[in-house]
Amino acid sequence: MVTTGDLNKHCEPGCTGVTGDKKYYEVGNAFIKRTLRRHEWPTNVPDWWKPPANLPQRWKTDAAVLVYLREYTKIPLPRFQFTFEDDGAFYFSTELVPGVSMVDLTEEQKQVVTEELLEHVATLKTLRSDTPGVPGQTLLCPPYRVHTSFWKTHSCWQLNPGLKKGDYVFCHNDLGQHNVLVDPDTLKINAIVDWEYAGFWPDWFEQPYWKRKGPGAPIGNEEDDKERCRNWLAAHCDEVEMQHPLSFQEKMEMEMATES
Repeated sequence: MVTTGDLNKHCEPGCTGVTGDKKYYEVGNAFIKRTLRRHEWPTNVPDWWKPPANLPQRWKTDAAVLVYLREYTKIPLPRFQFTFEDDGAFYFSTELVPGVSMVDLTEEQKQVVTEELLEHVATLKTLRSDTPGVPGQTLLCPPYRVHTSFWKTHSCWQLNPGLKKGDYVFCHNDLGQHNVLVDPDTLKINAIVDWEYAGFWPDWFEQPYWKRKGPGAPIGNEEDDKERCRNWLAAHCDEVEMQHPLSFQEKMEMEMATES
């Protein structure tokens, strides 16, 4: 039986941690994450659970967003380095940004950081498009909260060909305190990270999760709008079920099966 605890005990050099769907690395000035290869998937979970197959597209979205925002805004961002697929794993890398998570600050310090953060949120709202999505990408990756209860966790979305033009605002869609890296001395934001759900969306998709600790999804008595989000997707997009990357051996086995 393989657990994430087992994977963390046997990390290779440079690996800083393993979750149920990805590995993290810090190598030189690079921050790298990759999807788990199939033989690394935890086996101490139900058979119906698998790492999300849409993760590579989410990281392609992140990469495209970093390039786009660096060109059109002054929002502090990590510098994108590369994405690539290798032997059943998909890699995403940015520069390693120093700092501490906003989560780890005192409430008084968070108030200072929030003042700057709201300026960057206002900048995002000035970016407009008449179609949803991410410049340079054809697939949309909706916010994490949309996939709760394992709803279509392996899917991305493609705009309906007949979609009428509208007014869409640039949203981060996972703007929690955990995604804000801060200089602990100056309390200036060094980088806002994890843009894998970002893009042009209806403005109500962006929720102010930076106001408290926790995930980019409703908790407690907060409004749960996942059904509204899902209904919007169903009305404007077509579902595209993604596939996990294949290892070299798996590709060869598929080719041999096809030939026979």
